[in-house]
Amino acid sequence: MPFVCRFAFFIVALVCWSATVRATDPQRTLAQLHHTALRAEDGAPGGATHMAQTEDGWLWLSTRMGLYRYDGFVFEKIGLLPPGDNGTEATWALYAAPGGDLWVSRADGGAARVRHGGEVTLYGAAEGLPDHVAVEGFASDGEGRLWAATETGLYRFDGRHWDNVSAASGIPDEVGEFLEDARGNLWVATEKALYVLRKGAARFEDIGVTNVSPEHLFNHPDGSVWLRTETGVRPLPNEWGQPFPHDAPRRANSSTTAFDRDGNLWTVACRANLCRLAGKDVTATTSGEVGDPGVQEYSDTLGMTSQATMSLMEDRDGHMWVSTKVGLDTFRDSWMSRVRFPKLEVYFALVEDGQGRTWTGTAARSANPDRLWQLTPTPVPLPGFEGTVTSAYRDTDGNVWLGGNGTLWHMRDGVPTRVPLPADVEARGTIVQAIARDGAGRLWISLRLRGLYMQADKGWIPASTVAAFPPLAPATIHIDPAGRAWFGYLDGTIAMLNGTTLRRFGTAEGLRQGPIVSIATIGGRTVVGSERGLTIFDGERFLPVAAQPGGRLDSIGGIVQSQDGCVWAYGIAGVVRFSEEAWAAVLRDPSVPVTTRLLTMEDGAPGPVQLVRPLPTVLAASDGRLWFAGSQGLAWLDPRRQPPPPSPPPVVIHWAAAGGTVFQPGAPVKLRHNRDLRVAYTALAPGQPRGLLFRYRLEGSDPVYQDAGTRREAIYTDLPPGQYTFRAEASYDGTHWSRSDSLAVTVAPRLFERTGFKVFCAAMVAVLVWLAHRWRVRLLTRRLRWRLHERHRERERIARELHDTLLQGVQGLILRFQAFADALAKEDRHRATLERTIERAEALLVEGRDRVKGLRDHAVDEGSLEQRLATLGEDMDLPLHLSPPSGLRRALNPVVVDEVHAIVREAVLNAAKHGRASSVRVTVEYAFRHLQVWVRDDGDGFDTAVAAGGNHFGLVGMRERAARIGGRLRVVSMPQKGVAVRLRIPGRIAFARRQQTKPA
Repeated sequence: MPFVCRFAFFIVALVCWSATVRATDPQRTLAQLHHTALRAEDGAPGGATHMAQTEDGWLWLSTRMGLYRYDGFVFEKIGLLPPGDNGTEATWALYAAPGGDLWVSRADGGAARVRHGGEVTLYGAAEGLPDHVAVEGFASDGEGRLWAATETGLYRFDGRHWDNVSAASGIPDEVGEFLEDARGNLWVATEKALYVLRKGAARFEDIGVTNVSPEHLFNHPDGSVWLRTETGVRPLPNEWGQPFPHDAPRRANSSTTAFDRDGNLWTVACRANLCRLAGKDVTATTSGEVGDPGVQEYSDTLGMTSQATMSLMEDRDGHMWVSTKVGLDTFRDSWMSRVRFPKLEVYFALVEDGQGRTWTGTAARSANPDRLWQLTPTPVPLPGFEGTVTSAYRDTDGNVWLGGNGTLWHMRDGVPTRVPLPADVEARGTIVQAIARDGAGRLWISLRLRGLYMQADKGWIPASTVAAFPPLAPATIHIDPAGRAWFGYLDGTIAMLNGTTLRRFGTAEGLRQGPIVSIATIGGRTVVGSERGLTIFDGERFLPVAAQPGGRLDSIGGIVQSQDGCVWAYGIAGVVRFSEEAWAAVLRDPSVPVTTRLLTMEDGAPGPVQLVRPLPTVLAASDGRLWFAGSQGLAWLDPRRQPPPPSPPPVVIHWAAAGGTVFQPGAPVKLRHNRDLRVAYTALAPGQPRGLLFRYRLEGSDPVYQDAGTRREAIYTDLPPGQYTFRAEASYDGTHWSRSDSLAVTVAPRLFERTGFKVFCAAMVAVLVWLAHRWRVRLLTRRLRWRLHERHRERERIARELHDTLLQGVQGLILRFQAFADALAKEDRHRATLERTIERAEALLVEGRDRVKGLRDHAVDEGSLEQRLATLGEDMDLPLHLSPPSGLRRALNPVVVDEVHAIVREAVLNAAKHGRASSVRVTVEYAFRHLQVWVRDDGDGFDTAVAAGGNHFGLVGMRERAARIGGRLRVVSMPQKGVAVRLRIPGRIAFARRQQTKPA
């Protein structure tokens, strides 16, 4: 390959490599990486011979106790044997295959394939594998075929069966190890040679590399293949040792030697059992052993689970995993680097001298003497110095002042010299808790329980001789760029000295956040950290800075601004970073929360801020580094090297349960008898589980996502019937979220909740209401008929009484008067008068008999209503047209006939009298359920509202008559078009029955 092509090829590979997530900073030592130890008390199994990470994110461990998987929270044992099988659970080799399958070598022979979702398939002698011979390793070639190496030969999987292909493979010796390279080639190393199965080829070929024992093949992140032998670590010759651009794999398998994605060399196959060499130090003469220049090796200060290491692996997030005899250890890069001291050190006083050297004193006051350390960043103790350092201050000339327990040092050129303090201060060991020099050149020190002092020509004098200072000793002293001295007190007040003018600030000026723990000047503004928040001085008042979430800005023990304009505050919640834009927004309006980034122990922070003293707890060094003193140690970071925030890990639904029924992932969740649902979910973040936040939502029940914090279980009780969808999400920063697959949940309705049952109940209620209505209507109808029948009988009684009494009596009187008249002479003038009187009486008797006949007439003949209506036209001087009745004629109730006749008669009279009609038309309609009578005229019409009031009682009487027989009367008047009167009577009342009964 020409040089230009090779160079361009290398640049492309380098770009692809650098675009991936960083693994471990080559500039940091092994001790400076973020380390996590997982032991038995954390549930971690010991003695993991092999590790693997499948494409879904699960971390798998092979042990003598069986197969385990880890999500970052819980180690879970996965059973491979069917129930009742008496075989061993011990496993050996693991292999995360393309596509997501996990292949497991069983220690007593055979293999198992674990698929996504937990499906396990066993392969043994019946499937072609050697009996009671463990598989030493698995691999896939560029065509997707699966291979297995055993002591008895090389096997290939055809999808169902394993075939021994040793004779046809082209490899005459026992396979030592496999390697899949970025080009799709499959490599095999034996004790004598290296073989490659090129992508698409049928046989392995010897590449001609000899002297490879002991051998180990591994991939470089740039895509080249490297070989490690006892003579060194080097890339393979020809094109195999050249960079090859490729995508970062989503799976990982363990080994004993490997490059991480930053090119650093890791190995557990060294005399120290763990060695790491920065990529820049790897040369052709590098062996990976402890004797190599620049090698970093295991030490007890790392705090690992055990020195007895077994295998290592880089996961897809760039974390390095090391399995040991008793647990697991992870190493990863973090923004903050912890400073490793030989012994435990706490309470750090940070300061930088005029030569750019960073120092820290300690104040542990333990069995080990406190020292003064130069931070390179590796701590180097200052020879000959022992003593507790409780405060440190860089003077205007670059020299350093150090305060201790009753002691004060002035350090010039790295040589501290004792400075005398008042005799009683040294004798009592009074703590020097703050030192500073103001713009007037006055040096101030704060002595605990003694107060504030100033250095004078003749020694130290109380600050009260300068101004009216509080009697308390300030916890912190800050000199602003104008030379003014700010003194913060634990009673929550501040004193500011400008020359000889002292100004006091308290609650009246907005200081309501508790004890003052830090003061700083950021961008010309005075910022104060208190126990319960952060405030900014606007020249007159202190304005509180809003925190989101609440409590993030509590107990800020140090505030600095880095060279890139960002502001850093170290408090009880961790290190809070304000971007330059966010801090500008804070200055504009402190009451509006802004987005900040919080660095915790997962980012390398040494725990919460150290409280009380030494203060301040943050130092911005001239080289750009920031130093942080925490309750768990000392750490530093370079703001210019900001690692990308971790991506939210995949979220999976672990299981769902209702009552005693557990639904496995992928199985439909149908709730029938038990409506209480529990869903367990998790995030696959084995390398960085801490700091994850979860939320979930059951669509159909939850209107929005429910914040779960670190909880990984959702509980619902008494869910109503319906279709639901459950989803869970995870995030590190609360902004970027990863989502699980949806889980469909069906809650079956109970019998009384089903739609059919509800419809049936509604129908039954409707039927009952209808039956009750019918019963009520029938009862009212019977009562009305009974009342009509009573009226009819009353008429008969009156007729009978008239006939038997009045008419009979009148008849008798007529007969007697007729006899008296017959006795008179015909010429008698009184006889003629008497006979005329008798004739008149007989006429009245006939008329009375006719009236009685009318009372007794039942009008039961068909057409009697029409006949009576027809006579109306004869009695009135108005043309009346009776239309032929419609419908099937039926016998009518006599009382109804009388009332209808009266109503129609009144309507005809109104038409003639008020409407000046020239004709009237009457129509009778016989319907199945009602009798309807229409009276229409062609008159002028009238106002029905006016006609119904005043002295006009015709319409009122008509409506009353209609109401007495259960009918409804409607009168419609149309000006110049006449009046239409409609009378409708229910058929159950209008039509006659054979028998009338009195209701109970």
